[in-house]
Amino acid sequence: MNKHTVFKQWGLSSLSIQQLVLLAVLMALSLVIGKFSVMLTPTIKISFVFLASSLMGRFFGPIWTMLVMVLLDFVNVTFFVAHGAWSPIMAFGVVLAGLIYGGFFYQQPLTKTVHWGKILVAVLLITFVVNFLVNTFALMVMYSPQHSWSVFSAMLSARLPKQLIFFPIQLILTYLVLNNRIVTQIGQQFFAPQRKETAQADSIQTKA
Repeated sequence: MNKHTVFKQWGLSSLSIQQLVLLAVLMALSLVIGKFSVMLTPTIKISFVFLASSLMGRFFGPIWTMLVMVLLDFVNVTFFVAHGAWSPIMAFGVVLAGLIYGGFFYQQPLTKTVHWGKILVAVLLITFVVNFLVNTFALMVMYSPQHSWSVFSAMLSARLPKQLIFFPIQLILTYLVLNNRIVTQIGQQFFAPQRKETAQADSIQTKA
């Protein structure tokens, strides 16, 4: 893959009507999934929104995924969370997550499976960099009257069990969803013709 193709993958590519419809479906799926959660313990609740986010990254790449995830975060907090107030500080973690999902999961061709190593690294970054470190820091800034290392470390300790429990769950489910036969078929139906044309154009430009 040449540098031109890599740049286009990280750019804000145009979408067809079908692709916009697919993106809208994934956005709706993300909002619906966000309404349901599983209580692992009385204090640990997990959500499966990451499945929709992973599919966005697989189909649309990092920039589209990041922008849509920020928009969904704003909509969810503003309209569906009681007394919710959207915060750019908390949204920073959403930006990082979107770039990670798209950066690791977007690839050509869509018939190729996403390697487990890519999924492992991506889920590690999401779990322990975004959720554990960045989001914990944002929560401290937003809700704690004191901003200190002792407060931050205490919050980290309280949030660590959830990350350790949820990490293998997200890892396994992400792998199964991204490499599902139906997901591959959707990718072929919605993106294969466009990506074939892009590859041919890149080949012509390289020869020129």
